[in-house]
Amino acid sequence: EALPLPSRPTGAARTMPLLTTLLELSSQRAFQALVLLSVLVLLALIAALRRAGWRRTATGLAGGALLVALAVTLWLTLRPLALDGPVQRTLYLDPIEGAWGWRSIAWRPVVANIVLFLPVGALAAAVWWRRPLLAVWLGCVALSVTIEAVQYLVPTGRVANAADVLANATGALLGVLVATGLGTRRRAAVPAPTPVTRPTPAPPARR
Repeated sequence: EALPLPSRPTGAARTMPLLTTLLELSSQRAFQALVLLSVLVLLALIAALRRAGWRRTATGLAGGALLVALAVTLWLTLRPLALDGPVQRTLYLDPIEGAWGWRSIAWRPVVANIVLFLPVGALAAAVWWRRPLLAVWLGCVALSVTIEAVQYLVPTGRVANAADVLANATGALLGVLVATGLGTRRRAAVPAPTPVTRPTPAPPARR
């Protein structure tokens, strides 16, 4: 007996996955925009406090926000994935190969990794505002490399990828530049000392 041919999906059935994908993309972009806006507002507040002379308050606020950003970053990148079957360790040292999708580069995870490390770089630059920018940025890159190493060594179902390191490094660099541009690394303006004028001695009287 011949098997019945599968029926073609109707217009509504073809439209539902597309709508679901668009909603997921729009919600993800809205969340990323909200995160970036929150970071900009927080950096502006830190810069205002530092310019007003509240250095400890500004550093404490930046440090607390950095701890939250690090906790979220570690949770998103190191939590185990629920997979069926044995977990295999995978490593992509070629960033193009690691970022390649079905037909081209998958820009969605690349942008997500850039946005993920932008708050880390910005807040790290605000906390260690006396350190060189290169040292702060290299610290963020070292954090990204450590995360990828843990993803490869610990069987969590994740893929260690050089493309993620490049995207994280780009996000951290953008964050450092944004924090510097908003003035989070400036010291409070110190008023110039008032010059002391000494009275000129009177000329000696003639006899």
